[in-house]
Amino acid sequence: MLFLGMVTAGLVGAAILLWMAIDVEALIRSGGDAPPPVKEIVARVELPELPATGSWTAYIYESPATAHFFPDSQYHVQLKGRWESLLQEVGARVTRISNADEIDALGSELIVLASAVCLDAAERESIRTHIERGGQLLATWAIGARDGDCKWDGYDFLQEITDASAVSPLDGRPFSYLTTPAGLPISTGLPPGQRVELSTEAWIALNTEEPGIFWSDWSLNPLAGPRGGAMVAAITRKTVYGGRVAWFGYQLGVGAYELDRRIVERMAANALLWASGHVLVDVSPWPAGYRSALAVTQDVEHSHRNSRRLARRMQQLDVPVTFFAVSQLVREEAVLAEQLRSAGEIGSHSADHRQVGGWPLSKQLASLNRTFADISAWSGEAPLGFRPPREEFDSATLEAWRRVGGLYVAATNSARSAAPELLRVKSGPVVVLPRVVDDDYAVMVIRGERSADSLAAALHGGLEKMRSLGGLDLLTVHTQLIDSERRIAAIAVVARSAVEAGDVWIATGAEIAKWWASRSELELEVECRDDGSALLTVTNGGEVPVSSAWLRVHLPEEPRSYAAPEVGDEILRSRYLQQGMSINLPAVGPGESITILIPRQPPDSADALTGLRLPILAPQPH
Repeated sequence: MLFLGMVTAGLVGAAILLWMAIDVEALIRSGGDAPPPVKEIVARVELPELPATGSWTAYIYESPATAHFFPDSQYHVQLKGRWESLLQEVGARVTRISNADEIDALGSELIVLASAVCLDAAERESIRTHIERGGQLLATWAIGARDGDCKWDGYDFLQEITDASAVSPLDGRPFSYLTTPAGLPISTGLPPGQRVELSTEAWIALNTEEPGIFWSDWSLNPLAGPRGGAMVAAITRKTVYGGRVAWFGYQLGVGAYELDRRIVERMAANALLWASGHVLVDVSPWPAGYRSALAVTQDVEHSHRNSRRLARRMQQLDVPVTFFAVSQLVREEAVLAEQLRSAGEIGSHSADHRQVGGWPLSKQLASLNRTFADISAWSGEAPLGFRPPREEFDSATLEAWRRVGGLYVAATNSARSAAPELLRVKSGPVVVLPRVVDDDYAVMVIRGERSADSLAAALHGGLEKMRSLGGLDLLTVHTQLIDSERRIAAIAVVARSAVEAGDVWIATGAEIAKWWASRSELELEVECRDDGSALLTVTNGGEVPVSSAWLRVHLPEEPRSYAAPEVGDEILRSRYLQQGMSINLPAVGPGESITILIPRQPPDSADALTGLRLPILAPQPH
């Protein structure tokens, strides 16, 4: 074993030395001090307004036994107070109840059970009856895990109300992360694949077939449950009785940082609104109804013929490639520029492959102005994208790149989310396209997996990960590593898989950045009416028209009980989803607003829209 370890270490070490020999020695260098440390810049997540609701009532259950369970006598009091404040923020009148008879006296109204860990037999039966009559319920943590005397009773009751196959505590972990896939009622308004860090306590996880927010590692990978599958942290589900149940395996107020706390509260507000029968709406992350996006990118640093190879293979698949070129290494090769431009887009990977992040703005501005001019002259087009060497950038990098004429930066965002980030600097907005999945360097150099099959498997895993999250797969490779037809074929396998999936938008970095910048200017207001219908107002606050956008609507009732969405006399293109509706938003010009009505239809006219709706189809090209 020791010998094998030494051999493995030697192979990996040799791979790293090979990379250094190519990436450092063969590239243009000049003397000078090492760059200073780079201060990471984090985008502020802008959360849209919550729906405006009519008057409605919610009930908070005060479990008498649970009140004495926690060592801190004020803990449960404060927890219920947090939920009451949040309910009031989303428009509810709040009433507190404290026994089984009061539950039995309710109709289908929403009951909130905040960490009601101790429940006696009568309380459990009343909650069951409430669910079976189509009632609405939001519960948190280990509901009913102890009996009326607070003696341990197991997770059977929690498993029953959540319809989970297994329940387990999240113990023994130094950090607690959860990740938010796109398309769920709970994740409405959040970036796809947003990572949230929580304070570490004895949180709860489910194994369930219901899609939900899941417990994850730092890199947005789901934690595996004891019976396989992802460990789910929060779900919403419709019951067979027509009711709605939401559950969280953690509490309010447990986000590690301010942004985490904001997102935890937004997920809770979404769950309250959905469970109480209100409509939730979000602008889908990608155009034309695509679920996720893919940008195939290559750093052009050395061995330029490998760029030509990749360009030819991707053109055969009709898959565009974004090439980030080290401008001083390619500026004498005019034919290369023509070949790469015809295959997609050309951006900058700096002038000389030296780190720019960390230096003063004036020095970064001079460096980026030089590479911008180099690429513009060499390719005939101004570059919009910049991939910083070592993926290191700061606010000065963004300001300098925007000032010289750039639009976006492609680099890691420390796996904060799987979605592009919009950062605003003095010169204007800059989009960061994040690399969340492994690139060829991580696979072939860091892990030492140099076969084409290993590369294809790793990159394909990244694609499937982004499809599950609804995020962006920034597939990143380098000319000096993708140096054979077999390795280029590995990239082609992943690209072909994305094409065949049908739900992945394959585009250049510039196309994705432009879309994200324009989508970010759409403002959405939702008014939930007493009759169950909804009024959606979409305003374009930007300077360019927005087309090909779709709205994802989470409906509390059977989707076919809603009539076709309409703008005045115009019926909009739409399609039913399993628990909602997707609406093709008409083009919205700068400063324009569009108001869409989603009406309820009479119970006996559920089949009246056959000719007005589309089946659930694969997205159409942008």
